[in-house]
Amino acid sequence: MRIRHSLVFTALALIVWCAPSFAAIRFVRPLHVNKGLRTEKMWNAVPLTVTSVVPELEPNDDFPTANAASCGDNIRPAAIDVPDDIDWISFTANAGDLITLGTDADGASPIDDTIIGLFDASGTQLTIDDDSGPGYYSLISGFPAPATGTYYLGIIAYDAAAVGTYQAFISCESAPAAPANDQCAGAIALPCGTLNLAGSTAGALNDYNPGTGGCTGYTAAGLDVVYQVTATVGQSLNLTYTSSADASLYIVTDCADPVGTCVAGADETVSGQAETLTYAFTHAGTYYVVLDSYGTSTFGNWTLTGSYECGAVGTTHGTWGKLKTIYR
Repeated sequence: MRIRHSLVFTALALIVWCAPSFAAIRFVRPLHVNKGLRTEKMWNAVPLTVTSVVPELEPNDDFPTANAASCGDNIRPAAIDVPDDIDWISFTANAGDLITLGTDADGASPIDDTIIGLFDASGTQLTIDDDSGPGYYSLISGFPAPATGTYYLGIIAYDAAAVGTYQAFISCESAPAAPANDQCAGAIALPCGTLNLAGSTAGALNDYNPGTGGCTGYTAAGLDVVYQVTATVGQSLNLTYTSSADASLYIVTDCADPVGTCVAGADETVSGQAETLTYAFTHAGTYYVVLDSYGTSTFGNWTLTGSYECGAVGTTHGTWGKLKTIYR
């Protein structure tokens, strides 16, 4: 059975006791997370440019007292200095900016295990992360800012009783231009034969979604790109789609109604793992192959391999002798 990030962190919801002042916006810690052995990740995979170093200063336990920072800042020294502490950092970003936030070890008594969340100015939790950074530190990578304005980074310890030091960073990169095949109107035709394509959904929009419980079994709220085939009966697609995001792959006949016209889909794995899909066309027409991802506004570098089998023998009438000549 597949366990989704959203299920594992069901309890990581935002609780607002006093919405007008945001005096008590905070995380609810997860009910359980597998804290087994982890492979150390390196920050060199994240293109960071530090423009200034600013300290974390108490009190900063709510939105009104959040420490003001900017994109490019390294927050240090910083500390969860009392049990159940929460540190809030505010910054501004432009619509479409790719926001990257993270924590790492720093100081004499590192906290070792953090949870971070990104919130908009209304207090809505946009995304959250526990262990995507080095060790048990946190990383939110390339989250597209939905609007120009103020955002809040919240930092807590995984263990409510834990105290210790850490450092954090904020990075905002301008989004790349949208790919030409961001929407079905610009869908790129898949050629017959072997397929070996690669690209990124960065800069695309979340145009399509097969819906919860649809042809993939899950929603797909990530950024997507589209390919197309004009198929005849008997042709088939054999696809393997891998993305650094949590890949979702599906085929629709009407981009205005992806839920109702999805004929096949695959979403059985998680980030970095391959989705496979084989579909034999039983009706002639135009079909759209959507390369998507599960998480809200997520994107990734992807590969699409396999084949588009266009050479199937048709069903037109003919003699056995004529049929044999095809294979000579």
